[in-house]
Amino acid sequence: MDLVCRLDVEWWLPPLVVDESGPTCAAVLLDLRIKGLVHFLDDDTVNSERFLEFLDRYKLGAGETECMAIAVGTDFSICCDDRRAREAASAIIGRERVFGTIRVLRWCVENRLIECTDAKAILRSMRAQGGFLPDTPQDFFCRGED
Repeated sequence: MDLVCRLDVEWWLPPLVVDESGPTCAAVLLDLRIKGLVHFLDDDTVNSERFLEFLDRYKLGAGETECMAIAVGTDFSICCDDRRAREAASAIIGRERVFGTIRVLRWCVENRLIECTDAKAILRSMRAQGGFLPDTPQDFFCRGED
C-alpha cells in the first residue's frame, strides 16, 4: 500500500471495504489514514437504497457493491480485481473509471516508482499468496520504459 500511495491519486475507502480487509490490513489502512495517504468515507456517503438495489441485482460482495453505489453520482473511480464486479461497475459508471491491481502496478512503473521487473515480481507474489489475478506478461509493464 505504501507504494501505491506514492502515486498522484487520492485513495478513498468506503466503510465496508475497510471492514472486509481483516485486522492486519485494517491496521495498515488506519496507519496510512493517520499519515494522510488514504481517506475513509463516512457511512452516510453510501446511498442505502442504491446499495441494496445493486446487491440484489448484481449478487456481488458487500465491498464491491458499496463502491458501485458510491461511484454512481460522484466522480469516484473503482479499483477492484473481481472480474464480475468490474464488468458490472463498467456498465454503470463507464470502463474508464474502473481499474484493478495490474493497472495500478503499471502506473507505478510509468511514474518510475518501480521497475517493470518489480511490477511483475509483485504480481507473482500476490498470485502466490492467493490473489486471483491474471498472469500478465512482463512486457505489459515494460511498455514505454527507456
